[in-house]
Amino acid sequence: MADTSVQLLDAMEALNDVADALPVDVALEELDETTLQVFWRDWPHIASWAGTLWRHLNQELAEPASPVGEEDDTGGGD
Repeated sequence: MADTSVQLLDAMEALNDVADALPVDVALEELDETTLQVFWRDWPHIASWAGTLWRHLNQELAEPASPVGEEDDTGGGD
């Protein structure tokens, strides 16, 4: 799983680098036709997967943390 995590982080960094370097209008002019067609073909699936992952994480992170109960072991003892 660690390899998959690194792969995703690397892909996100690479996509961010491209997005920062190329405004959309310039990308449409400078990227070759094959690249644009592959992007057009594959992006809906990628965007759907990423959106679903983001919604799940957002929902999970939006839930308040559980308070530490008295029965939890905090290192103190009797």
